[in-house]
Parts: sequence; C-alpha cells; structure tokens
Amino acid sequence: MKAPFLLSAWIMLTLAGGQQAAAQSVEERIEQGLNAAGEPAGKPPSGIEQMSIAVKPERLSDADVSLAPSADTSRLRTTLDPAGISQRIDKGLTAAGEASAFPPDYAFGAFQRGWFLTAFSLALERAEAGDGVAQTLLGVLLSRGLGVKPDVAAAADWFRLAGNGGDPEALYALGQLYLDGRGVEADPAKATELFRQAADHGHAGAARELAYLLLAGKGDETNAMLAAAYLSRAARLGDMDAQYTLAGLFMEGVGVVSDESQAARWFAEAAKNGHVGAQVEYAILLFNGRGIGKEEEEAAYWFGRAAEADNPAAQIRLARLLAEGRGVAKDESTAARWYLIAKGRGAEDDFMEGWFRRLDTATRDKAAAQAADWTDARRGWTLAVAPPADRQAVDNALE
Repeated sequence: MKAPFLLSAWIMLTLAGGQQAAAQSVEERIEQGLNAAGEPAGKPPSGIEQMSIAVKPERLSDADVSLAPSADTSRLRTTLDPAGISQRIDKGLTAAGEASAFPPDYAFGAFQRGWFLTAFSLALERAEAGDGVAQTLLGVLLSRGLGVKPDVAAAADWFRLAGNGGDPEALYALGQLYLDGRGVEADPAKATELFRQAADHGHAGAARELAYLLLAGKGDETNAMLAAAYLSRAARLGDMDAQYTLAGLFMEGVGVVSDESQAARWFAEAAKNGHVGAQVEYAILLFNGRGIGKEEEEAAYWFGRAAEADNPAAQIRLARLLAEGRGVAKDESTAARWYLIAKGRGAEDDFMEGWFRRLDTATRDKAAAQAADWTDARRGWTLAVAPPADRQAVDNALE
C-alpha cells in the first residue's frame, strides 16, 4: 500500500517551513532569566528560532499579553525591580545547590512571561551596548510585533548587528528574512551564506534550511551530497524535520548510498520526536520488515500515533489492521470508525470500502456516531490553534 516516496514533494514542503529545532543555550538563558516570579517557569519556548519570522505572527489579541486587560495589573509594568528579582533568583539557585552559569537575563525572563514591553525595554539598553543576545531578542520582538508595532526592516538591522558578532540565532533569523524577502530584498544566495554561517556555529535549524536550499538549487548550485551532510549534522542535533528528510535521502539514494536500515533509523528518530509523516513511514517499514525486523504490533502502534494526530493515510492503514487483526486485536467497530474518519478527510481505499459495506447496520451506525464525535472534538481543537489573522490585518489594527 505504500506510495512511492516523493523527494521533490518533501523539498517543497520543508522549504515552506517546518518545526524548528530547540536551542539549548536559549533555553538555559530563559530558565535562569525568569524563575523571578517565585514559581517554576514551566516549559520554555523551544528556542528563539521558533519565535523568528518563520513562524506566523499571533493574533493581535494574543500578541502582547502585557497590553491585554487583566486583573493582575502588575503585568502592565514596563519596569522591574532588579534587586527583588535578583534575590528570588539567587534563592532558587541556592535551593537547587547550583550557581548560575550565566548572569540572570531579565529580558528573556520577561519575554517568557509575556511581558513583551518589559522585555523590549530591558533588552534595548544592552543591545545598544553591543550585547548580541539582546540584539537578537529585539529583532524577534520587532519582526513579530510583540509589544511594539511590527518593523521587519528594523528587526533585520538588529539581527545583522548580532550576526556580525557571531550569534547563530541572529544569523539564522536574518537568513530567513533574506529567503522570504521580508524587511530586506529577497536574496537566496545571501540566505544560503547566512544559514551556512549559523550551521557552522552548530545551529540545527540553519543546517536543515541550508540543506533544503542545496537540494533545490536555490542560492547555490544543487549539491545533494553536501545537503546530506548538513542534514546529517542537523539530524544528530535532534532536528526531527532533518531526520525525516535524511531518512528519505537514504530511501531514495540521493546524496548518499541507498540504505533502508539507515532510513529506518532516522524515520524512527523523527517518529519518536513527534514527526507524524515519519511515524507513518516508520510503521510501513516495520510492517513490511524493510530495513528493520518485521514487527506488526509495533507498526500498529505507530500507525495509531499518526492516526490520532489526524493523518488520513495512517487512519486507513490502522483501520485495515484492526479489521484483519494484524498487529492488534481485531475490532470491527473501531476499524470502521477510523475508516470513516479517514474517508471524511478525502482518503480512499477500495478494500476498506468493500469491507465496510459488508458490516451490519448496527456496527456501521455505531462507527458513524463515533467518527462524528471524534471529528467534532478534533474540529474544536483545530479551531483553538487556527492560523492567526493575516499580517496586514494586524498591522492595520496597530496603526
């Protein structure tokens, strides 16, 4: 049932953007910068690259929590008490039996809490003094319009200053601007060079983006072998999109020697990191015993993970496994439910259609009701994270 692996489609999808890799140094700065509220900060953002212009801006109502109506008026402050915050941070570090590896970064702490105006104010003085990290933060705030009116050209200037100082996050963000032509004139060659510099500083997302450009021949000559090398670097740094694409290169023998065992390895890594497409591909390899030992039960598990993530191909495959009792206990009602969910998303399968029509009316009706309930619940979740308002609408609202 597996369709041919379309590398060109991968390149098109991944060039459009993917989930970005986490930057450990940024996470550390965030963690140490705002345990200032006397409570755990919670899971920090995945890295400043996720806050870059590659990610669409939030709705205006969500863009600046510091400006939103709130019973907690302390969130409207534009200044902080450094002494009080310092005491709380020191107390937390002392309780943990550790000393801070970095000076407390109040600007990043405010950024994490959603106090964007405060973050801007705290970062500005440091940025003007030549602090590359603060310059990058200003670029992020300006490029996304967080707490201030969006100004991508100004963001590019701050990213450029920080990049000249060697900050890989700034190099990556500026590369995205040149690639998209936002705030600067589009220049794929310049983007390629900036991604190369950031990748050489160990930035996984930049290595991945550089590989995509090399595969597509944008900004530089097509070089599949070099692209594979950069994808391998990003994959080893934990970037799941790079892991997925690298697995595809091994499947197709593009830039590397064809090797299904290596493909299975990297599909597995990406699947474990939550890449839904990789979960489907890994499950197919497991079910067929290609590149890895045949494991129908584990294949059913990964099809299930992808099906729950609303992947129609996985839903169809899981339905068939449930209908036949392959790798999972036979369950016609659940199989019918998954088939109807997939069918509602445009997936087709002649075998499952014939199988479904042979079921008794009660089983079909039960499956239809369950599929409708699942779809309604999923639709509610989708609306909660729907794409934000377009950039122009946000700009107009701020004027």
